[in-house]
Amino acid sequence: MALTLLQTKDLLKQLAIHPKRKWGQNFLVAPAFVERSLKWAQIKSDDVVVEVGPGCGTLTGNLVQEKTHVFAIEKDPVLFEHVRNTWNTVCIICEDAVQYPVGLHKADDTNYKIVANLPYAIASIWLDRILELPQLPTRMVLMVQTEAADRWFSRENSKKFCPLSIFLQSTYQLEHKCTVAKRCFYPQPKVDSTLLSLVKRPQYFTFEHTCKQFIRNVFVHRRQQIGRVCKELQSPYARTLISFLQENAIDLSCRAECLPIDVWQRFALRCR
Repeated sequence: MALTLLQTKDLLKQLAIHPKRKWGQNFLVAPAFVERSLKWAQIKSDDVVVEVGPGCGTLTGNLVQEKTHVFAIEKDPVLFEHVRNTWNTVCIICEDAVQYPVGLHKADDTNYKIVANLPYAIASIWLDRILELPQLPTRMVLMVQTEAADRWFSRENSKKFCPLSIFLQSTYQLEHKCTVAKRCFYPQPKVDSTLLSLVKRPQYFTFEHTCKQFIRNVFVHRRQQIGRVCKELQSPYARTLISFLQENAIDLSCRAECLPIDVWQRFALRCR
């Protein structure tokens, strides 16, 4: 069973833990959303599941009960010891999830899923690391602050449209999402969160690392005309982008945030 608010407070008191804002320690205390996470992840016996930030173990216990193979990453040393001592079948490390995005799981030869309650400060950085792994998770159920969720799934011609919007939507489709009020966490954050269910596309598209970096550089000047930006960047990618846009009759006075995702995909293919 997922931990309630009272149970969470009691456990933190026993462990002598004071939630750290710098680590984004806002613990989910709404059992209904724990159940929804399991349902959306379509958890089955023998699944390989990576859990980022197990915290008090409210989701971990359910994953163990379902007889899954859990790989977890927990930065807090006290909570790390709590999870390791409570569930000895969990393969957990005490590390930063940005440096170990899937823990000790070798993401190259096994289908796996990810469930995570991501601290706002690392959410986008961590996700970008995931998208560069040799084998991507088949499903991800992620709890993130609503601002991040809106940015990740924004479309062209939006102020929120960004490189990560392009990279994520090229790889995953959004299956479900719901708002999770701040009162569902302890301590309460200042803003609401969103629970996302992502499924890897049957025909997904990934961008090479250097191409991704170029696109990020272009978006640094998102409000400038893309032709002018490319002339300033003066790189092989910039020259290729100008040629690509001209060949496809796309006005060089447009801005990066106005180009649809499929245009960026075709440009990336041209660069390979």
